[in-house]
Amino acid sequence: MTNKMNQNTNPEMNNQPEANNPTSDASADTALKPNTQDAGVNVEYVTNDSETITQDYSFILSELKGTSASESIKIQVNEQLEDALRELESLHDKYSEKDTEQLLVLCKNTVIESITGQFGMASMFIAAKDGGSSTTPHNFKKGITSTDADKNRHEAWTANNDGSREWKDVRKDVGYDEGFTERRKKDFQTKEMIVDGYTGKPLPKDGRAHIDHVVSAKEIESKAEHHLYRSPEERAKMATSEKNTTYTEASANQSKGGAQMESWLDKKSKSGETSAERFGIDRDKALKIDADARKSIELEVTVAAVKKHSKELLATGGADAAKMAAYHALGAILRDLTQAVFEEVHITFRQRGSESLKEIGVRFQTRTEALLTELKAKWKDILTGSLEAGLTAFLSNIVVFVINLFFTTLKKVVSIIRAGFVSLCQAVKILASPPEGMDRGEVNYQALKILTAGLIGAASLGLNAAIEKLLEAVPGLQPLMLFPVPFPGQEPRTVSDILAATLSALAGGLLTTVALYFMDKARNASKKDKLQIQLVAQSGVVVQYKISQTWLVLDDAYYVLHTSIAEGAKLCIQTKQVLEDINQETLKAVDSFTKAVDKLRMKRNAIGGLT
Repeated sequence: MTNKMNQNTNPEMNNQPEANNPTSDASADTALKPNTQDAGVNVEYVTNDSETITQDYSFILSELKGTSASESIKIQVNEQLEDALRELESLHDKYSEKDTEQLLVLCKNTVIESITGQFGMASMFIAAKDGGSSTTPHNFKKGITSTDADKNRHEAWTANNDGSREWKDVRKDVGYDEGFTERRKKDFQTKEMIVDGYTGKPLPKDGRAHIDHVVSAKEIESKAEHHLYRSPEERAKMATSEKNTTYTEASANQSKGGAQMESWLDKKSKSGETSAERFGIDRDKALKIDADARKSIELEVTVAAVKKHSKELLATGGADAAKMAAYHALGAILRDLTQAVFEEVHITFRQRGSESLKEIGVRFQTRTEALLTELKAKWKDILTGSLEAGLTAFLSNIVVFVINLFFTTLKKVVSIIRAGFVSLCQAVKILASPPEGMDRGEVNYQALKILTAGLIGAASLGLNAAIEKLLEAVPGLQPLMLFPVPFPGQEPRTVSDILAATLSALAGGLLTTVALYFMDKARNASKKDKLQIQLVAQSGVVVQYKISQTWLVLDDAYYVLHTSIAEGAKLCIQTKQVLEDINQETLKAVDSFTKAVDKLRMKRNAIGGLT
């Protein structure tokens, strides 16, 4: 940088003799004063003789900027080269990582998880029923109920609407006309006028003034939802409420019967006259009364349905959540215990003959104590997992209920749905809150693996019934297979049911292991292909930065050489000038010496002449 500045100073000032350069012999008495009109470019020097000399340094500043840009490029290239080398090293590390776990190890882990997880023993701790734990209207119509009370309601609905009972008996037993006689008597006494709700005309206070069910009692009684959500007393109260009754003329009431309002109003007689025309009914008024009555009934039934399902889902879901939370904690302990036993048995077989029974017992005892210590250390994780499992069981109960609003699910299908929902929740969880440091592609792949395992596990549950029947059909084993085993909070299960659940989970675990193993193998092969491409590309990047770095070094070398040559040329010029000055001084000295010698010679000659 100093060389560039010396090289680019004003040559006229450099070539001036020292005596004529005010900056050389008056530097000690010089004061620096910046020029306010062009700060940073022009600098004024004020000497003792009040003489001002201004020199323009803009060219030097531009050179300095160029130098700074060059240094910035060097720094940037060096940093990017280091980043590229680190990335290349990272790619090499990834490429050299070990493959997926060996098939046997993966198989052991997956099978244990399947047997102790939601597709195995866990599915037996939650009672599954045809149609779910809360009776939906869709299932009620098919006679599929979740409680004995709902079953009795279905039997009553069927008996009252299949023609096995006289309608007048049903009407009387339910109480669809209760209170009408007292109400008419009271209204005749207290009201000045009885008005026909459909025509707006007054009615005589006699037998011609009837109280009509706007939505007929027969229609109310025929709907399955009304039987499911309302008792006979509640249906009668709903039918005889002020919002569903109105006065009308006796003949009109008898003509309407159990028909719906709109169809009755438009019904034509033999003469072609509609019921509305025949009885002088205001069609808009009658339809408005009918719409209001239906709205009131639907609201009442909907509120009752919400209360009933909320209560049932809360009770059954809470019970399932508690069972699943307890089992999850037990399952976590069982998984760790099973893993430890497998490992110790493996060690025992590997070292057979070299250990005594006492040594084997001590080793098992030591492992058990270590396992208990580990369980105590991670009790918070177990508790958190249990709460999540309980919440998932509660939500799966609601999911089954929603599905049964439109479709009927059998008991085994309910188990499949609930177990599959657990896998879905786990996949959503890892997608929504991935582990720290895991890239999005790996997160999606892990979610896919969870869903794949869930689908295979759900399919394996479908084998449960077939395996159970197969076990019960084995000759000589039927008494054992049909032996009841008590389960907390539900009906006893048979040995064949428990074995079927275990064997189906085992089959699902094996299939899951194979599927996940080949998925990982294919993914690793794909990742290696991509890594190879990235290695080649990254190597090219490193080469480019190395070339850039080489060019920058050469640029520095060329600059130093150019500066050295310029400095040498300048030194030669200065040396030549000095030599010329010396030559002039020498000539002057010789001339002076010659003149002095001549003078001496002349003086000597003069003296000699006098002599």
